[in-house]
Amino acid sequence: MLLTGKYAYNESMDKSKKKIISCILVVAGIFCIAAYLWLTFGDRLGQAVSAHGSASETEGQADPESVSGTEGQTDPGPPESAPQETEETSQETVSETSPQPELTENPYKDYFLRNEDMAAWLYVDGTRMDYPVMWTPRDEEYYLLKDFEGNYDKNGCLILDTDSSLNPVTTNLIIHGHNMRSGAMFGDLMDYEDEEFARDHAVMLLYTPEGIRTYEVLAAFYSQVYKKTDEVFKFYKFFQADTQEEFDDFYDNIRELSLYDTGVTAEFGDRFLTLSTCAYHVENGRFVVVAKEVSYEECYLPIAGR
Repeated sequence: MLLTGKYAYNESMDKSKKKIISCILVVAGIFCIAAYLWLTFGDRLGQAVSAHGSASETEGQADPESVSGTEGQTDPGPPESAPQETEETSQETVSETSPQPELTENPYKDYFLRNEDMAAWLYVDGTRMDYPVMWTPRDEEYYLLKDFEGNYDKNGCLILDTDSSLNPVTTNLIIHGHNMRSGAMFGDLMDYEDEEFARDHAVMLLYTPEGIRTYEVLAAFYSQVYKKTDEVFKFYKFFQADTQEEFDDFYDNIRELSLYDTGVTAEFGDRFLTLSTCAYHVENGRFVVVAKEVSYEECYLPIAGR
């Protein structure tokens, strides 16, 4: 049956209400979904945005640790709580780690005080060469037949050539001594003919008022005292090398004359100790040992009265 009139109107109203209710439900549903999404993902989204903002603020700024030591950067320095090192504390540290050596009494102090002519003390381990060395520029032969006290003694003393000097020290120090059959003075020097002996007794010590000069044997050879007119190498005329030429003349000649090669070498600026005694292979013969200075240690307290 076809419905018209009042009934027809009521049906139209019902449809309108349904549409309105449907719209309300849709909107409510969308709202609920939006709320659910916000509650679920809102915190993560906020953290991401915050992180992005922090990155934007720090972009272009360098990490101090990553650029430490690079050119143009400034050292941030120690934290405020760390003590700043001052020049005073730095010097104290150096002093503690590198203490200055203490000076000691010279073991031959009493001998230096007893006789002002004593210039040094020569000691060679394993030999009888353990004597004072006298220096008398006023008369080089004063101790030739005198002992340390100035009394007659055929052994004499070891004598530092008057043209040698310890203060200031010359390039070459020449010490003369008698070749005694008893072995006294330079009676043991001839043992340096033997290469093995020389190797086993290579070190020579010269005790001065201020310290110790250490030498190592460089050459051993026979020579003689020549006439003034002889144009030959005269080892006893060499005291100072102010030029390379003067040094080479001495050094090359003693190397050539040496009975063996000790393996010790020298160069311009080095200093020498020359020990000379009588030998009998020729008239006015000499046997000579030359040693190179390898160290000098100024380790003794001043000797009062010297």
